[in-house]
Amino acid sequence: MPYPAHSILSIDMSPFGQSLALIPAMRALRTAYPRTLLVAAASDGTCELLSACGIVDETIGLGVIRSPESGFNALKRFLGLVRRLRRFNFDLVLDFTPRLETQIASRILMRAHTVTPSKLSRTLETLLELGGLRRSASPGASIYANVLQQAGIKMTDARLGIPLRADENTSFESRLASGGSRGGELIALLYARNPESREGWPVAAFGEIGTRLTNNFGARIIAADEPSGQAFTDAAGDLLPAGAIKLAESRALALVAAIARASIVITDDSGIAQIASELNTPVLEVGDAISPIPPTSTAHRVIRGSARARVSTDDVYEIACQMIQESRSPSLFQRL
Repeated sequence: MPYPAHSILSIDMSPFGQSLALIPAMRALRTAYPRTLLVAAASDGTCELLSACGIVDETIGLGVIRSPESGFNALKRFLGLVRRLRRFNFDLVLDFTPRLETQIASRILMRAHTVTPSKLSRTLETLLELGGLRRSASPGASIYANVLQQAGIKMTDARLGIPLRADENTSFESRLASGGSRGGELIALLYARNPESREGWPVAAFGEIGTRLTNNFGARIIAADEPSGQAFTDAAGDLLPAGAIKLAESRALALVAAIARASIVITDDSGIAQIASELNTPVLEVGDAISPIPPTSTAHRVIRGSARARVSTDDVYEIACQMIQESRSPSLFQRL
């Protein structure tokens, strides 16, 4: 039975790609609490998508969240969160990625009933990582399901269900035209989960793939940052081929429109790969030994190494070529 509450705050301090799992979690929460005030505090991009889906009553954008973060950034984010929470009085707080600052805010300052992932769940995730075993689902999805279960709610559908808006599609087509696109060309979207981290696929590797696709297929490269961010396009810089379009500091819905329009997406972020898969855009995901295992699909391929940095550009390029040749058709390049 769901925990009795008239107002609920969900806090997610994870990076954008992982926090996309908050969307189906909040949808399950809304179904269980149709008349309850639901507020979500998460990355700016996730908050935008939650609002677009019509799931929550209000959102509190926490900017671009990196993992790990410096003490100064964590303190700044904490103070901003506390300031914006003053006008609320929550009965229940769901803290999906608990940190010291979020626990202080919920348990001490708001004095609300707070639910966090069970210790057993977090321990199992850690043991899987230390043992080099793959997760059967995204870490976000399993953690969110664990928190909701403790609140008496069952999460049965992990799909994102992000709406694709016609005005965003039109805006992106205009962006392509202004960037020199003549239409009918292959669009390859590159997205790095965290270009500042050694855990991701190297920025230089993305640049090499973009150059090879441009030289051999005449592809138009879209280098896309996470919503409100610009770390990837800044780091890629001169590594991108001539004519590449940089999608920096964009809105989340603009990123979704770009993914929908792409002929292929190449990323090391499982959340972005899920968006592409749900939009029927071919996606090649670069993962490591413990990356989530997606549903079997010829349009969503995953190439793994013991670490993402160990995945070679030759292997990625070979699979990308196969996917392009398999899906190349007039409808692929006329997606609106």
